[in-house]
Order: sequence, then C-alpha cells, then structure tokens
Amino acid sequence: MSFFWVTSSIQFDYAGSVAKGILLVAKGSFRETGMLRVVWLIILAPLLVVALRLTTLDPNAQAITCLDAQSAFEIQDFSASLPTNPALIIGNQRVKYWVETPNQLGAAPVLKRTIGGLQPHHLDECFPRLIGHYQPGTVFLLLDTEHLIATPSEDLLDSLQGIMEQRSLYGLRFELAVIAPITTPIVSASDRGKFANLKNELRDWSARTFGTRYLSIDGLYAGDNGEVSPIIFGLTETR
Repeated sequence: MSFFWVTSSIQFDYAGSVAKGILLVAKGSFRETGMLRVVWLIILAPLLVVALRLTTLDPNAQAITCLDAQSAFEIQDFSASLPTNPALIIGNQRVKYWVETPNQLGAAPVLKRTIGGLQPHHLDECFPRLIGHYQPGTVFLLLDTEHLIATPSEDLLDSLQGIMEQRSLYGLRFELAVIAPITTPIVSASDRGKFANLKNELRDWSARTFGTRYLSIDGLYAGDNGEVSPIIFGLTETR
C-alpha cells in the first residue's frame, strides 16, 4: 500500500481565509478560558495541515547555528516594528510556510519568527535573543515530525526545560505552548510507536511544568478507526 500526493489551491486558500478572518474576530487572550484555547486550536488546525503538506514536499535537513538563527531573526525584525507582549509563533518549516499569518490571536498581536533548521535546542542555547528579546506573552513552539523522530526524547525535554528555566531566570511570564506535529499516514509504522511515546512524554512534562501547555490536533482529524485520515492531507491510497 502506498500514497500519492494531490495538492489543492482551494484547500490552501481555505486555510488562509480561516486564519485571517475568524481569528481576527476572536476576543480575549490565550490564557482566558479553556474554550478559547479549543477555538483557536480548531481554527489554526487547517494551517497546520497546509504547513505539514509543504514541509513533506520540501524536507528540511538544514543544519544551522545559533548565529544563523540570530542573524535571520534580526533581518526579520527590520521588516516592521516589534509589538508589545506578542504571541510569538516560532519554529521551522511549519512556521515558514504560513504565508498569511493572522495579525492577532485573541487580544495579542502575532509575531512570527522562523528559519529553516531551527530546533528547540537553538531556542535553549540562544534564549536571550531568540525568545527573551521579544518579551512575549505566549510562545507557540511548533515541533517538526523529522526532529521528533530523530531526536532522543531526553534531549528534547532538556531543551524545553532549559527554555522554561531561562524564562524564570530573566523574569519573563510567557506561557509556552508546545504544538506536536500531526501523526500523518506518511509516518512509518516503525516510527509510530516512538512518535506516540514521545508525545506522551511531552504531555507528562507539560502537566508537571508550570507555565507550559501541550497541544495536539490529531483528534480533530481522526476517523472511526482512530487514525488520521490520509484524505485530509491530499493523499490518495494506491495499491
């Protein structure tokens, strides 16, 4: 059994219009209510699907340094004035391909920062410039499928813990929302067990770590069998 890829500009336009239209209407902040968290997650879900499709079409294997990330962020900083207390959306290709990033999440202005190859350990090692510099109210960290599969869970959790320790060290008060990638049909059977275990470890880590939240949208796309449907991602089954 295999799958081939079908792209659709209509689906891409839908994702952009949902984010641009509905999110701007949403009121309040990320922390206000559990219902609002559910609403924004459902609204952002199509964008995550689109970004995941494009990432799979363009695998990211670029190795970067902290200096590379800092230089890229500085260039992006010059494109517009920095907002106060933003919702910082940060990550690798998942973030890069959000060409129509919403201007607001609830009441918070959105700031997007990305570079190919960016991983959690860069955010830990270069925290003052890559996160602290922006004084965010919320940080949305989008993890990559390839990184989760290739990185030992203890390394990933150490990086996330390092981010939160520096949050306290520098007197910041942001909430860190860790967004797991969708377990698509492209993830091999041999990797699914590791993927599931790592997601469970992330969930457990967040449950015991103040100021963090683990978010997964697999359930929004699961069929009757509990698996994410390949049709959602433009994949058509072949034999």
